[in-house]
Amino acid sequence: MMANPSRSKGTAFENEVLEDLKLIWPEADRAKAGNKSNDFHGTPFPIEAKHRKAWDIRGWVRKIQEVAEDHKWAIVVADGDRRKSSSPGTIAIVDQDFLYELLECWVDKPDIFPEGEDSGD
Repeated sequence: MMANPSRSKGTAFENEVLEDLKLIWPEADRAKAGNKSNDFHGTPFPIEAKHRKAWDIRGWVRKIQEVAEDHKWAIVVADGDRRKSSSPGTIAIVDQDFLYELLECWVDKPDIFPEGEDSGD
């Protein structure tokens, strides 16, 4: 039986995201298949990893909001073909209130962007 290429690509992307999550939360791991709108456990809020050509942001947000206890959730999205120059690459989508909470954390951490450096603009 031949493996589904789309599913294989999605699994590989989940593993890629997991490696980054483990740098922050060493206990993070992939959730069981079929877990509703949360691809990982061992993180303090639901995180979905999507590797798709067609993006259904409204649908993804609605589903993850159903499992999130509050406004804390994240969706990591990769374009179906990140190699193309027109690709947006990989981005994260978060709730607006959660974004502002994350940005406020930087006020207390001035060493994140040392003097003379910025976010990469």
